[in-house]
Amino acid sequence: MKKIIIILLVACCLSSQAQNTKTAVLKQFISDIFTFEDSKLNQQQPIISINEIAQTKASKTFEIDRESISKALIEAKNYKHCLIIVDGHTLIRVVNFKDNSPSGAWHTAMPLSKAYIQKAGVLHEKKDYLKNLIGRPDSQQRMMYLFN
Repeated sequence: MKKIIIILLVACCLSSQAQNTKTAVLKQFISDIFTFEDSKLNQQQPIISINEIAQTKASKTFEIDRESISKALIEAKNYKHCLIIVDGHTLIRVVNFKDNSPSGAWHTAMPLSKAYIQKAGVLHEKKDYLKNLIGRPDSQQRMMYLFN
């Protein structure tokens, strides 16, 4: 019985450390865009917390869909930083507007980006063109936040 309790305690500690590492990775990912000051990130779903903070700190915001993405990307080139959040599970940062790839589904060229995607509670890092990170146009909410 003692062994089972010890195993459970170790598992809980490791899970807690993984959650703290996840938030630390995301904070570092956007540390030059904005700081969190006293804001605390939700340990289970930190991208949702980042979305809420970005709404208040962004210079300009766009809700992205097939009709608005082209205009939003053109506008984003005038800002220092561009973050895109997909439905609270994907945090994307555009890294190079000049390196882009055309998207038939979105009807515009999509820039090279870096993202963290949370699946089953685990963060996955990915660098790819925006079209491959935000998926095909559908009912998911996609928000673009622009920062100077």
